[in-house]
Amino acid sequence: MNQAALIEALCQDLTPVPPVPAAQVIARGTLIGGGVSLLAVLAAWGVQPGIGHGTALPALLLKAAAMIALAGLALRSLAALSRPGLPPAALLPGLGAVVAALGFVALGQMLVAHQAGAERMLFGTTWQACPWRIFALSLPLLGGIFRSLRGQAPVHLRQTGAAAGLLAGSIAAALYALACTEQSAAFVLCWYGLGIGGATLAGALCGPRFLRW
Repeated sequence: MNQAALIEALCQDLTPVPPVPAAQVIARGTLIGGGVSLLAVLAAWGVQPGIGHGTALPALLLKAAAMIALAGLALRSLAALSRPGLPPAALLPGLGAVVAALGFVALGQMLVAHQAGAERMLFGTTWQACPWRIFALSLPLLGGIFRSLRGQAPVHLRQTGAAAGLLAGSIAAALYALACTEQSAAFVLCWYGLGIGGATLAGALCGPRFLRW
């Protein structure tokens, strides 16, 4: 068999492989890192007592809804950034909406509280530790997301890294909420936000180094 016949025979057996959506690839990496972070939460702090009763459940649902909304926005943006030629996904309007919603709830809670109660809502008892815990929990997630992005072709590396950090920080915060006993929206807005901001900054700084292809 000559070369031309061999090439023709090989071409006849070609079967198109459907491309895997970028969001699906990123979700796999997120799931791996999220498993590590969840185990860390359970090992270090466990699930808060009475999580399904009283005011703990509404507070948990508020935290989860806000963090899942942020994660969804970040995943949508990251999927667009992970491959060249895809149209960019607007991120800031969605972020503004989530922040505004939390701010509205926080303002309402603090208006009905006395001065001492408002201060307690803002600082709670874990404000010094909370951002660092969320940041630490985001690192396994960020590693898993970065690994999944290595198989993609991002062009804007710093922006992609920041979106990856936002995704990692949001999911880390949602997992930490299982253990966190703080219940006010003001606490979530300030100290969860600071932890997520740290993860976003870390992703932006590490993106150009670890996502280069």
